[in-house]
Amino acid sequence: MKKLQYHILVLLLLCICTVGHSQGTDQRNRVASTIIADGLAQLPANNVETFNQVMEEMAQTGADGIKSLVGLFGPTSKGANAAYEYAVNGVVDYVTRPDKANLRAGVKEGLIQALRTSKDQVLQAFLITQIQKLATSADVAVFEAYLNDGYLQPFAMSALATTPGIDQYLIGWLPKSDLPKQTLAHLITTRQLVSPALEPMLLSWIPGADSQTLNEIYKALVINGSTKAAKVLGKQAKSVGYQYEPTHVTDAYMQLLTRLADNDPKWVGKAAKQLVKQQRPAIRCAALELLLKTSGSKATSEVLKTLKDKDVQYRNTALAMAEESAGNGIFKAVSNQIDRLSVPAQIDVVRWLGNNRQQNFAEVVLKKMMSSNDELSNASIHAASKIGGPQALQGLMALLGGPKADQALQALKSFKGSIQAEALKALGNSNASVQAQALKLIAERRMYQAYDEVLRLTSSQNAVVKTAAYEALGSISDYQHFEPLCEMLERADAATVPHLQKAALYALHLQSSADQFAAIQKRLAKTNRPQLYYPMLAQAGNQQAIRRLVVEFHFQKPSMADEAFNSLLKIDNESVIDVLDQIASTTATRKDQALKRALTLTKRSSLNGMERYLLYRRALEMNPSVSVVNSYLSALGSIYELPALTLAAQYLDKKENAYQAASVVKTIIAKNKALQGGETIKTWLNKAKDIFSAKTEDADAGYAIDEIKGLLGKWQSDGFMHEVVDGKCKGKASVGSGDTFENVDLYVDWRTKGKGMLYLRSMPEVVLDGATGAQFVHAFDSKLVAVEQYAKPGEWNTLHVRLVNDRLLIESNGRVVAENVIIKNTPSRLPIKTVGQIFFMGGEEEMQIRNLMIHKLPSTPVFTLSKEEKEEGYEVLFDGRSLDKWEGNLINYVPVDGNIYVSAKYGAGGNLYSKKKYSDFIYRFEFSFVKPGVNNGIGIRTKHGVDAAYDGMEIQVLDHDDPIYKGLHDYQQHGAVYGIIVPKHVKFGPLGTWNVEEIRAIGDRITVTVNGEVILDGNIREACQGHNVAPDGGKVNPYTVDKKNHPGLFNKDGYISFCGHGEGVKFRNVRILDLSKNKKMSKSRTRRR
Repeated sequence: MKKLQYHILVLLLLCICTVGHSQGTDQRNRVASTIIADGLAQLPANNVETFNQVMEEMAQTGADGIKSLVGLFGPTSKGANAAYEYAVNGVVDYVTRPDKANLRAGVKEGLIQALRTSKDQVLQAFLITQIQKLATSADVAVFEAYLNDGYLQPFAMSALATTPGIDQYLIGWLPKSDLPKQTLAHLITTRQLVSPALEPMLLSWIPGADSQTLNEIYKALVINGSTKAAKVLGKQAKSVGYQYEPTHVTDAYMQLLTRLADNDPKWVGKAAKQLVKQQRPAIRCAALELLLKTSGSKATSEVLKTLKDKDVQYRNTALAMAEESAGNGIFKAVSNQIDRLSVPAQIDVVRWLGNNRQQNFAEVVLKKMMSSNDELSNASIHAASKIGGPQALQGLMALLGGPKADQALQALKSFKGSIQAEALKALGNSNASVQAQALKLIAERRMYQAYDEVLRLTSSQNAVVKTAAYEALGSISDYQHFEPLCEMLERADAATVPHLQKAALYALHLQSSADQFAAIQKRLAKTNRPQLYYPMLAQAGNQQAIRRLVVEFHFQKPSMADEAFNSLLKIDNESVIDVLDQIASTTATRKDQALKRALTLTKRSSLNGMERYLLYRRALEMNPSVSVVNSYLSALGSIYELPALTLAAQYLDKKENAYQAASVVKTIIAKNKALQGGETIKTWLNKAKDIFSAKTEDADAGYAIDEIKGLLGKWQSDGFMHEVVDGKCKGKASVGSGDTFENVDLYVDWRTKGKGMLYLRSMPEVVLDGATGAQFVHAFDSKLVAVEQYAKPGEWNTLHVRLVNDRLLIESNGRVVAENVIIKNTPSRLPIKTVGQIFFMGGEEEMQIRNLMIHKLPSTPVFTLSKEEKEEGYEVLFDGRSLDKWEGNLINYVPVDGNIYVSAKYGAGGNLYSKKKYSDFIYRFEFSFVKPGVNNGIGIRTKHGVDAAYDGMEIQVLDHDDPIYKGLHDYQQHGAVYGIIVPKHVKFGPLGTWNVEEIRAIGDRITVTVNGEVILDGNIREACQGHNVAPDGGKVNPYTVDKKNHPGLFNKDGYISFCGHGEGVKFRNVRILDLSKNKKMSKSRTRRR
């Protein structure tokens, strides 16, 4: 039995040890401090998904992780804790979600521990506000500990005011507290503490209290006081004349009376009678509400009495409270007395009856409609419309045709309830004026059922009625009426055609564009007056309708062509832009009209900036009038791109357009820093300055000159230059620049009906297809998704290409076709060229090129081996230009300015791997941290797609002195064989400093040298005593520094990798000496160490 107990005890101890080691890590074997550091490096997050993932991981670290996060805070006086505050606040808010309740206790405990150990009051205040969000009744002591701290007391009190489940505790604690009475009273009010025990305590605090304290006491008495407190407050309010003053005692007194009115109406009523005698309107009205509320059966007489008062606000207060205080019978009582009231009071009453929709007293209101007092009469008419019902309706209808017809018509438009029967009845009235107004009413209220009667009146002999009937048809027609309306339209005279067209349009307006067109098409098939249906085609506005109007425009006689054109101008569909441009290009008399409408549609369209530019350019090439040109130039000013600038600059020498062009040139350059360099654009900007200088009387021109001078003052020497190579090419013929280029940024306009090719560095890289636009030559190999472009055979397209090192950006007509793609040579077995020409080659169809603007970018610094390294046999793995000796994540690892930059811009993930495997080697490189807290690593002897730190080795690359790594384990710092051998601590220079590193891996011996100093030199097998995994097969390995298994530690060979955990580090001058090729060399280098 004892033996069994012993075994059980051993098992329990093993379980405890295992849990102790595993609780602080996650599935990726990260300890809490690493999880926190990795999380901080991703904040602020780019999207909600990343944010939630980071918050979840941080919250999962529990008390230890949260405490370590708070431990990263520096002195708050230096104001450098925003990132940590953001993280803490984010985690706390995250765990307040209903589905994250299981994480709250750990987060709260970490905050409490941090609060108790902190000596920084500002930080403590912040932590209290965070704990407050998670507090329960068990946390009262946490806040009480800070109630006597002058700085922290308000924060602790605020927390007590919101912590749930502590009301009774606080009620017992308040009398014993030695905190200021103002603070305690504020807590009572804020928390809404109510208890009979609180009133005497609060009253005892009044004598000798200052105004601020009295203000808080009075507010607390509002929720706790009885008539005893009311007497005290009433006396004090009277002493200050019920006026505004710092203690706000009058407000408190009125609020307390309101609360007491239900329980002690007699006492409150008596107090209210005294208060209504006051002069202040606000006090009188508030007191009147109390008086009516507490008057019981006498409320009716009080209301009637009040209506004789001269104060309109006082009267309306009584009416507003009337039904609540006196019941439904008050309406009859007031109505019976209305004639005895003053006219202003009668106006109040009829409005009151209308607002309360009292149909039983409609007769009272109708009677007042006939008053000789216009204000009373108009108020009654309006009230009748609100009351509704047959009696009010008949009364209002009776006013049509009379002196109050306009007011009655407006009231009937908003009348409560159906008025159709009476409106139809009015159509049969012998008074033409009544008929005409009834028709307006029918149209306004869309009475579709009145259609037949309205149609009948279109034959009226009275011109006013007839016109009103035709106008009404345009508001009550339905789809079923379309055909009959068209029949009428076919027979109509010129005067009635517009009305019938409007009616037909309205009959169709709820149908889809396709259904509208189908109905119109049927009519067009059998009419000899097609122009009657042009407005309807414009309303349909789909492609079929547009095509039909184009046919009508081209093949009908001039007058009908005018009508077709006018209808095209009314189409609200960007698809008609091309049609309008086509008309403008062929019909001089319609050019300006067409282009103006096209401009409006283009500006409102879904097209991107460059697509709009193409349309603006097309329009400007038609040479419209000066005003239209200036309108298009103005629109160009919202497209901050080089092609728009180039186009606007062409008008700087045209007197009529120069000023507008100068404004656009200045605006585009100012908005786009990439255009603030080079002689070509500088020349344009100076021309703009000269144009503004000539406008000496224009203040805006003066401001523009100042802005231009500012731009010229910081002008860059290099920039886009205009290449004079406009031309055509077909077959093997080419057009291009005679210069050679390495890195380049270019814009060009091109067009073809077939296909052409753009060569970069004399290599074919961009297919130019007139039907589909531009495409990367190796799009299929790069697995690019086809991008729909605004391209049409034979029309101009604008191409933007940026080539830096081996990375290519292609934008066609403003749409990104390819980004960060890696160029290739043809055939692909050939290495890519580093320099070469830029030229265009046509295909079977001719291709035209114009406006080629090239910015020759700086050449990339190229790394070459030293003479010594060449002789020793080193191989360059990255020369600054290309990652052709690497594979894996070629998206986030980008060659930039001769460096490998680790970027998160393109959204991919994973590590970068050497194409070759290595066993023994010397690996040299330089690195620079450009963002604080960067975490990367060099994987050695690793496989693809594994965690190199465990399935190989990872030599840590880490900005380990950043505050986010406070508490970092020594086996995690820079240069460590992660989890196995601890290095000497390296002190790095400021961000941007370049550091030199060498990693020697010879058998089991690893040596790391940074900036000439050996920081690690050890044997991995000896470091773990030959146990890279736990001998017992468990997850805890007592022989490794990090207590984890490293199954790949003794790999004989493997790939070298960059193990990125985020952007912000650069590498350069990467080379390697493969010692495995020469074992003797390997042994000698080992002995040399």
